[in-house]
Amino acid sequence: MSAFTDTLDRVFDRLLFLSPPPASTEVSLNDEVSDEEAEAVPATPGERAFSFSLFISATRCTLQYVLLPVVLPLIGLTTDISLPLVIVLDLLAITMLVRSLRYFWQTRHPRRFDMLPLSSVILFIILFSLGFDLWQLLT
Repeated sequence: MSAFTDTLDRVFDRLLFLSPPPASTEVSLNDEVSDEEAEAVPATPGERAFSFSLFISATRCTLQYVLLPVVLPLIGLTTDISLPLVIVLDLLAITMLVRSLRYFWQTRHPRRFDMLPLSSVILFIILFSLGFDLWQLLT
């Protein structure tokens, strides 16, 4: 491991409130795995949590930008529950995203740095949306 990777690991251990793992916990990925074997390998808990957080984000966006403002008024339904529902989905998506990042860093998953840019962008978008929704709720 390079010194830069070790430094980043220590920084993210602190950001994610993790204790540094023992040196032997790094997950190894075999580059020579066939497609059939790759499909047979179940996803790790971090990958499942990351996928679930993306699903929650997609559901939130669909509800917030399509269903609640467009479809419900077209069929004559309006509701005051839309904003609290979107806020709950925002909080759930943030929780799952942070949980998956914690797993990737805790196990020293070899693809943890690949997930970081996507996770950061998604987290920024969700936090911005959550802030806007909370502002709307308070005003």
